[in-house]
Amino acid sequence: MEYIFDNDKRHKNPDNRATPWQERLRRELNQEQLFFVTHKHPAILGIAGPGSGKTRALTYRLANLLQENVHPQQIMLVTFTNKAAEEMKRRVREIIGYLPQGLWAGTFHSIGARMLRRHASLVDRSANFSILDEDDRASMLNLVLASYKSEIKEKERDLFVKRGLLGKIISATRNSSLELNEYINSRMPDLAPYLSIFHRVEAEYEGKKRLANAFDYDDLLIAWLQLLQQNRDIRERYQEQFKHILVDEYQDTNAVQDRIIMLLGEKGSTCLVGDDAQSIYSFRSAEIGNILNFPRKKEGCTTIKLVQNYRSIPEILELANCSISRNNGQIPKQLKAVRPSGEKPRIYLSQDNYQEAAFVTRMVQQLYQDGLQLEEMAVLYRSSYLSQDLELALINQGIPYLTFGGLKFLQRAHIKDILCWLKILENPRDELSWQRVAQLHEGIGPATFQEIWGQLKAHPSPLEAALSENIKIQRGKQGWHTFTEILARLRIAGREDVPRLIAIIMQSAYARILQQKYPDDHAERSLGIERLAAYGARCASVGEFLESLLLEEILILDSIREENPDKDFLTLSTIHSAKGKEWKAVFLVGLNEGHFPSAQGLKNIEEERRLFYVAVTRAKDHLYLTATQEDYRGWNRYIGGPSPFLTELPIHCYQITP
Repeated sequence: MEYIFDNDKRHKNPDNRATPWQERLRRELNQEQLFFVTHKHPAILGIAGPGSGKTRALTYRLANLLQENVHPQQIMLVTFTNKAAEEMKRRVREIIGYLPQGLWAGTFHSIGARMLRRHASLVDRSANFSILDEDDRASMLNLVLASYKSEIKEKERDLFVKRGLLGKIISATRNSSLELNEYINSRMPDLAPYLSIFHRVEAEYEGKKRLANAFDYDDLLIAWLQLLQQNRDIRERYQEQFKHILVDEYQDTNAVQDRIIMLLGEKGSTCLVGDDAQSIYSFRSAEIGNILNFPRKKEGCTTIKLVQNYRSIPEILELANCSISRNNGQIPKQLKAVRPSGEKPRIYLSQDNYQEAAFVTRMVQQLYQDGLQLEEMAVLYRSSYLSQDLELALINQGIPYLTFGGLKFLQRAHIKDILCWLKILENPRDELSWQRVAQLHEGIGPATFQEIWGQLKAHPSPLEAALSENIKIQRGKQGWHTFTEILARLRIAGREDVPRLIAIIMQSAYARILQQKYPDDHAERSLGIERLAAYGARCASVGEFLESLLLEEILILDSIREENPDKDFLTLSTIHSAKGKEWKAVFLVGLNEGHFPSAQGLKNIEEERRLFYVAVTRAKDHLYLTATQEDYRGWNRYIGGPSPFLTELPIHCYQITP
């Protein structure tokens, strides 16, 4: 059953016997939010449009459950970033005055890790297992692939190893509903001759992870699901415990996450929130069908549409509504503006990409002169390469900017070095971490390391073996001695004071290694390590620190803003990186066939249109959509028409800027 409300009459049928808490809910929520917060049905789907107060509604629902004396341990709140979970807990504290102990709140992966550590023996691990990030996974797979070198053609060898394609294939199949054979035959038939090798590599990879007492990022979901499926007592224990499951951003879930929620929610109340119109992560195996099909999977599900938009002016919402209405696979809704009218979105058709960049730069300067700060403006694009000419124009005009969608903080080499030192302390069987750090030292290469590791892994405690001075090697003796000296100091310091441990590393020979490896930006990298230590001060142990970092997907190095917090910067961002954010003025550039939708995107035009919808709904007051008649961003001159996302818009939705 679907519910849509007339919010002009949101206080109708008042209850004179309402409690102070109920009166507060009526004051602070609109009618659709109030119904969502207080509804009692065991299956609820909140379809929350952009700017509709989704986080507010979900937070108040959590607070309402606590006010109704639901025990915190009976509630599981699942978000897609730890930052979102912390924000919701902060808001709950503000609403009810305290944060109850025992609440399960975090990302799918962090909650999965918590359960797997509790029941580690049932998943063939010990509780201090390491978590491999994408780079770690690639390194371990490359070690396995090395033994198949002669069976793989040179062209494909580079594809599998340097570009990490095999790891991405394995990850995609595990997070979707497809088997490896089915995935390869349907999507990459040219690789079918290597299926036998893929299966063997995958099996050996699983074995290496067990020996290293490690899970990769996908395992935190796969192993969690298997734990629940294969252990009836544990499954029923958590089904009984979690009377209320709340899940945010359900349109971004994959097949495994959907199965976990359906399994855990069999006996309790399941409340999902999301927006099918903002499902834009199929390349990460997200399945829009999870949110679209939930009402059919849960008998009697109540669907509540949150469509009151508090962000954008009506003219921007009209354009967004007209665009997304062309999609067939959706739960239809119409965003309704709360704010008064403003100017219509503007479309600008430039002669070429250079003129496009000049237009955006000129309008940014004009808006700035009209009183907008640079941080209140953003330029969004489908792919990063579309920003190159604009960046040159901004530099020429002296306009400071920041780009988003680049290299993640934890993928920086110096940050990974520091984390590997700490991983050795936490999980001494982590071969990859030993190898990375050991090979930083003079005379220790891959062959010497394998000689060392063969002796270490035979010992019950590789760390104790390393410090015993009984390791025999032919080369790199001085490098090994330096390495073990640092390890000894770290072991003595314990595992509770993360900043002190990082300080020990930076006061050791590693400081010299860092300077030699990165002479041009050594100071900046050192500052990054200082920020890492400052983050570590928030954690009670090395284990908590490593897990909180590795499970926080959006931690990105933003050195310019952190070092200059008072400076004003224009934002340049991919649309995917901009999801969840908002600005007073948004420029959406590169709206040409072949750019947006991209050639690849034409295979899923409805998701590309959802991406367009996400982009335009980031804007509060001003929206500029730009396209070019000629384009020089490829090898040859590209001449393509405006994007269909422009040509399909009704003429009343926009004004043309000459």
